[in-house]
Amino acid sequence: MRLDENEGAFTIPEFGKIQFEGFCRFIDQGLMEELHNFPKIEDTDKEIESRLFGNEYELAEPFIKERDAVYQSLTYYSELYVPARSIRRNSSKIQKQTVFLGNIPLMNSHGTFVVNGIYRIVVNQILISPGIYYRSELDHNRINYIYTGTLISDWGRRSKLEIDVGERIWARVSRKRKISIPVLLSAMGLNLEEILDNTRYPEKFLFLLKKKKGRWEREEYIWSKEKAILEFYKKLYCVSGDLVFSESLCKELQDKFFRQRCELGKIGRRNPNQKLNLDIPENEIFSLPQDVLAAVDYLIGVKFGMGTHDDIDHLRNRRIRSVADLLQNQFRLALGRLEDAVRRTIHRATKRRSTPQNLVTSTLLKNTFQDFFGSHPLSQFLDQTNPLTEIAHGRKLSHLGPGGLTGRTASFRTRDIHPSYYGRICPIDTSEGMNAGLVASLSIHAKIGECGSLQSPFYKISERSREEHMVYLLPGEDEDEYYRIATGNSLALNQGIQEEQITPAPVSYTHLTL
Repeated sequence: MRLDENEGAFTIPEFGKIQFEGFCRFIDQGLMEELHNFPKIEDTDKEIESRLFGNEYELAEPFIKERDAVYQSLTYYSELYVPARSIRRNSSKIQKQTVFLGNIPLMNSHGTFVVNGIYRIVVNQILISPGIYYRSELDHNRINYIYTGTLISDWGRRSKLEIDVGERIWARVSRKRKISIPVLLSAMGLNLEEILDNTRYPEKFLFLLKKKKGRWEREEYIWSKEKAILEFYKKLYCVSGDLVFSESLCKELQDKFFRQRCELGKIGRRNPNQKLNLDIPENEIFSLPQDVLAAVDYLIGVKFGMGTHDDIDHLRNRRIRSVADLLQNQFRLALGRLEDAVRRTIHRATKRRSTPQNLVTSTLLKNTFQDFFGSHPLSQFLDQTNPLTEIAHGRKLSHLGPGGLTGRTASFRTRDIHPSYYGRICPIDTSEGMNAGLVASLSIHAKIGECGSLQSPFYKISERSREEHMVYLLPGEDEDEYYRIATGNSLALNQGIQEEQITPAPVSYTHLTL
């Protein structure tokens, strides 16, 4: 329980706070972010321009009460209105209107939604945080080790950097297809001199690229950007024969590979910056050539014992996709469909139909949220067996769902209890059967911090100050040598005894007495 600073009594925190905070973050930040990113749209002749002003959006009061929505099998929602402007350049005519974009389902006081008269809840999802992770694994002969660095994008797509048994460095783009690192770096715009000038191990890098009969085969990794893109395209799509470089081919490669597999996002950008000692701004959400080169550099260090392996199951390498992220993804999807619809409509627009309200349709947003609450695996019927099951259902964490794991492919190691769960995830409460270990519950005092990390509270006790104050530590911080973590009941025992008490505390996986 938590110590109340004002009254000096122990109180239990609000169990539904995680749901309320997530939905409020979606309303206050998520809507504005997506509306701000909505582009201005023009017709092919550039005579008509349409634009939304997302900073001035409004949510109307619900026209129906929650209770009536349940009785009438309706959805408890609010209408979203956004100011829009339409400009006709040939006549210099400007029209401004407040357009109706659609309906946003609202969360009630219990942290649930009412959709078609049924109470539903959005379960929080635990995912691997985007970034780069290193490990070693045995080859198919179970004899030699292969060192890999897995790049996980914000979309959940994976690409691997690996050093094989023959000490060659590859970038694996699929399970059966891979390309050499020089081709990838050349396709991203680097040449051989830039590669060797920005690596810590130029000799080892050259040795791992290719060596044959004691001579370097420089033509193996001297590629122009156009030639590298063509080779990359052939390897990625298994195309044989001669190809001609074109902008459409380059754009296809950019959209199908780099945007899906190299988009780190704001959260994933911090991982390579910290691990690889880079200083790239956080607003740069895509992997740059410097990221790939530094990742290969670190992979070489891992092979020669100068780098560390990552524990992918540690909570420092996980993040929580809350109700805010899930709803924002659906809102982004709806705005993408709306953009396509406006582009189609604006081409056929006449002088009478070029008003902002005529260009925007309100059914896309409504249908997108209806599909999400009706068919998404993380949108579930509320367990209404008793009030306790309703509270527990809102605090579930699931490894399942889009971008996550499946009950058939999840390993035992993933299902097992990890030491980093201490104070953050309950080690007892989990599902049975095929989903055992894949659906868990939050600890009582755990909360979701910045970037979706799970934080656990600790009382900080110092000899210099007799006052005790609470601090929230991120996963991994409680394992730092700076902190000495004791069990929660060790200092509560025998409080009336004034003698010096001794308590065990783990330090670097060994126990000391304090």
